[in-house]
Amino acid sequence: MITAIGHIKLTDFGLSKIGLMNRATLLCENYMDIADTQQFTDKQLCGTPEYIAPEVILRQGYGKPVDWWALGVILYEFLIGIVPFMADTPEHLFAKIVNEEAEFPEEEEALPTEAEFLIKRLLEKDPVERLGSAGGAQQLMNDPFFAGLNFKSLLRQKAEFVPQLEGEEDTSYFDARTDRFVIFIF
Repeated sequence: MITAIGHIKLTDFGLSKIGLMNRATLLCENYMDIADTQQFTDKQLCGTPEYIAPEVILRQGYGKPVDWWALGVILYEFLIGIVPFMADTPEHLFAKIVNEEAEFPEEEEALPTEAEFLIKRLLEKDPVERLGSAGGAQQLMNDPFFAGLNFKSLLRQKAEFVPQLEGEEDTSYFDARTDRFVIFIF
């Protein structure tokens, strides 16, 4: 999604446990109640397989740390070009997520040390030890990877592309769902 002023938003509420109106994680939170690591105990498995945290796969109950795990997967994918865990079947994928560590490119393709260290801490198997679980977003914002980035001025920066919208509900920049799929009629 792109906001009216051209800033990108990462969203995927299609499989969220609780809708946007019932719960939102505040960017300014800077503490963790241990209960937040196991907020949901119904053991239901839902989500995009490549982004599911180990505690969800193991049906141990889960909470906000699953979002930090997903952020680690997204950051890995942004910087490396693929997700950290891949397999031919969901079962093999889940086994890799639970049992293996993410591999990082080496030599010429290596990430900056700060980037690799950040991702490794976001992909920590133990949700209590996972970066962000104890200190929230502030813990990430203080990370060396983001050194020099002024988060307060980030949203004030002019975006490269600003959509020209007719109104708040203008969807002219989106393809109609039917335009994205080829339908064969026999």
